[in-house]
Amino acid sequence: MWMALVALLSSGWARAAVRVVPDSGCPAGSAIDENLERVGALALLARLGGAEVRVEEPSLMHVSLRDSLGAPIGARTVPAAIDCGDRAVLAAAVIAAFVGEWAQTEIGPTTPATPPTTSSASAHGDTVTVAGKPPTAGAAGGKPPWQGELGLAAFGLYDGDAGGWGLGGRLDVGRDGWGLTALAEGSSERAQPLGQGQGAYRLLRAGVGLAIRHRWARVWTDGTLVPMVARLSLRGKDLTMAEEQTAWQFVAAAQARLGWNGRRLHPFLFLGASYDTPAQRMVLRDGTSRVPLSRANLEAGVGISFGIWP
Repeated sequence: MWMALVALLSSGWARAAVRVVPDSGCPAGSAIDENLERVGALALLARLGGAEVRVEEPSLMHVSLRDSLGAPIGARTVPAAIDCGDRAVLAAAVIAAFVGEWAQTEIGPTTPATPPTTSSASAHGDTVTVAGKPPTAGAAGGKPPWQGELGLAAFGLYDGDAGGWGLGGRLDVGRDGWGLTALAEGSSERAQPLGQGQGAYRLLRAGVGLAIRHRWARVWTDGTLVPMVARLSLRGKDLTMAEEQTAWQFVAAAQARLGWNGRRLHPFLFLGASYDTPAQRMVLRDGTSRVPLSRANLEAGVGISFGIWP
């Protein structure tokens, strides 16, 4: 019986009818076919009928098996990987499992040395292994898993009076397009004229807020709103009596990012704006010069984030 199955596999060079909806090329039907052929399921799928892969961005993929008349005979929902190649491998693994179950039922039991429906797919950290008993037709996956990303960024900022640069880090934890963001940023020192010298200031701030994200085949975008606590350091420069003071502020910060989908690394561009309260000012000890500080900051920069789980 195993020799008959091998003959059947080797005789079927016809391409399987794998239909991807929408046809965005992520995953590509040809890539799914290649993975099916690699695990020896392409000819069996062509004999059975076909398969449909429906991608629902940003994180779900529905795989269904259809008979020769187009009627569905089994379906499963799985988390969609970010990488298109991983999606193709995962879809092929699910289809191969369905085809293997059908082959056991229609052709009869076989005893190959290694299971012909064994396949592994790395889906943005998820490892799916189809081996031995395949999933029952009609089984549906649950919600997509929680995902975590760590990001680093460098940016320029301007408050209407002086410009500078800064560095930041963020941790994003979310699922199904929503999540929490922990954000921390620090700026270089900026200065403004104060009396006969200058008044310099720099900030360090951190907070936790909400984020919403949407992914397409190649790019992604997200928006973040984060309440933060800021430490503002003030000091005199080129003054007779220079001293340093510290002030604390509450900050409402918003950021928007546009990034590229990589396997693990996701470079991005971002724009941000923030508003501080209460208002602060730099004052000479004798009160002869007062410089109010702007309560608004604009920032723009580049960064990279990478998945840390699952």
